[in-house]
Amino acid sequence: MLRLLRIANFAIIDSLEVEFGPGLNALTGETGAGKSIIFEALDLTLGGRAGAGLIRAGAEEAVVETLFELPGTPGGQAARKILEEAGVEVGPDRELIVRRRVTPAGRSRIYLNGALGTAATLAAAGERLVNIHGQHAHQALLRPAAHLGLLDEFAGLGGELSKLEEAVRALREAERALARHGQGARERAQRAGMLRFQAEEIERARLSPGEMEAIDAELPRLRNAERLGTLAGELYQKLYEAEGSVSERLGEVQRGLGRLAEMDPARARWEEEAASLLAQAESLAEALRAYAGGAEHDPARLEQLEARRALLRELRRKYGGGEAECLAFLARTKEELASLSDEAGGEARLSAGRDRLRAEAGRLARAVSEARRKAAKKLDKGMAEGLAELGLKGAVFETKLAHAEDPEGFLEIGGRKVRLRADGADECEFFFSPNPGEPPRPLARVASGGELSRLMLALESVLRRGDLIPTLVFDEVDAGIGGAVAEVVGRKLLEVSRDHQVLVVTHLPQVASLADRHFGIEKRVAKGRTAASIRPLDGEARVEEVARMGAGLEITPAARAHAKEMLRGARKPARRG
Repeated sequence: MLRLLRIANFAIIDSLEVEFGPGLNALTGETGAGKSIIFEALDLTLGGRAGAGLIRAGAEEAVVETLFELPGTPGGQAARKILEEAGVEVGPDRELIVRRRVTPAGRSRIYLNGALGTAATLAAAGERLVNIHGQHAHQALLRPAAHLGLLDEFAGLGGELSKLEEAVRALREAERALARHGQGARERAQRAGMLRFQAEEIERARLSPGEMEAIDAELPRLRNAERLGTLAGELYQKLYEAEGSVSERLGEVQRGLGRLAEMDPARARWEEEAASLLAQAESLAEALRAYAGGAEHDPARLEQLEARRALLRELRRKYGGGEAECLAFLARTKEELASLSDEAGGEARLSAGRDRLRAEAGRLARAVSEARRKAAKKLDKGMAEGLAELGLKGAVFETKLAHAEDPEGFLEIGGRKVRLRADGADECEFFFSPNPGEPPRPLARVASGGELSRLMLALESVLRRGDLIPTLVFDEVDAGIGGAVAEVVGRKLLEVSRDHQVLVVTHLPQVASLADRHFGIEKRVAKGRTAASIRPLDGEARVEEVARMGAGLEITPAARAHAKEMLRGARKPARRG
């Protein structure tokens, strides 16, 4: 809620300060007194455009300050989140002080709770705090992009839209995952082909640990089989077969040692040792004979081992340092192949998951669309009644819903494929015709400033959305009306002020008399300079102002009596019931 507005050197305002309160705040004064200028200054602290033309003549700068109390409602919480994300601290008092300075060069500085801020941050937060409805203000009502949100608020679709947004988010992620999976299918196929080749190459080799060492031991024998047989035969001859062989001479030595032992029994051990040497020589000779007989040249076996050794060396080079390492590589390869095979099945799972999410998102979108359709009819009916009460009898307000076609889309509504967004498939725009018999046209192209204010007043009365935007400003909402309609406008404003803080510029005593707070604005000339001022009106001062509004320049006793009667009637407790 807006608590304080302070203005210095802005247009015809020299210095002005006003404290607003909850409920209905009325600003009145003669034409040209500067009532709308006050709201132009307020708009500056909501992120409005600054310009050198706003500075009071002769001043060095214009300064506008506002003090807002951020409510704990969704709108206040949204504004606070925007501020805190921009680095603006909001204390436990939930106050926001906005100060904006405008220089003669047209530049401006923004301070948010004492810290420099940006117009973007201010505008984003300001949209959640104040909505200004008037001929020169930027209004959500004129932006078709905002119409769907207004309809959703009326329909109370907050929970359904949250579920739909979550479903669409999950669907988009599933679609991205499926696309990534499809983009990687070729790479996975190439990888799987390489892994299968490697696995088959290792499996065909039928490796066993230690095989290379065994081949390395056998190959030298095969390569030198003839030489080994010849050498073993020659050694056999020398050990046993040839004349004067080692065995023959050892036999002679043994016999000689036997004769020696006969003469010296203490040396009998030598004969035993000679017998042992002879037995060893004969055993070695037998082994050499057998070795020479078995050392045959086997070209086929040699070729087989040479090829096997080359294969093992190649596999070791590709896949590891030994047969055990190659077998470990084979195990890892099979695991990855199994994983890739599972990923191939993953495409079916991803597609099934996407289809489930499509069905859920489509169901929610169709339900939201149907709820919007029903709410649009109800809104149009409520607006027709409200506009008639506000002096726009015969005016037509129409909420038009449409869908953007998407031939490639999956969602069908009304037999057509339509585009699905996070907020559903509907596009919404308000149409309006102020005159009976004229077809409704887009709101921004046909409504005047006064009509827009009454449209928004009727809409706010129907929506009752004070939890979203706490402060509403109506500038010249009563333009071109009077009599009984004026009373209805006042009552509508009063009704809306039950859920909002309402600030209204009015020329109607029927409206001013209903206000919780009444401020009078006047323009004076002093020392050749014109300046606007504002003051709260109570007691007789308020009676005089209400009487002036009803009677004009000449305030008669009858006018005063009527003003008092209006104020007494407005103060009845039932008025806010």
